[in-house]
Amino acid sequence: MKLKSKRMAVLAMAVVLAAMGMEVEAAKGKAKGTLSGVVNINEAGVAQLTMLPGIGEARAKTIREYAQTHPFKSVEELVVIKGIGEKGLAKLKPFVSVSGPTTAKWEKATATVKPVQAALPQ
Repeated sequence: MKLKSKRMAVLAMAVVLAAMGMEVEAAKGKAKGTLSGVVNINEAGVAQLTMLPGIGEARAKTIREYAQTHPFKSVEELVVIKGIGEKGLAKLKPFVSVSGPTTAKWEKATATVKPVQAALPQ
């Protein structure tokens, strides 16, 4: 399903729930979930690396290729990857390591439905 179609489906559901006296609290921002755990940047595959904030498939491939020829000695070395600067590194630091297992999990956010008190005419 395309992104536009998904948005329309979510909007339609919100309209239906509102008509039923319910409201939906949708997740805000681009991310629709929470990342927990860490990704070992020396051992992770492309799919695991793309879980990281700001890392798409192309950058994940670059990280993977670099790690295969020059294993990272510290997380700070990520700045050698084109497109990862100090700000990007700050976002990545809580979720990356250079040793140990990859334990990262992406937990999808769910919409919370709560009742709305309807104002009844008096």
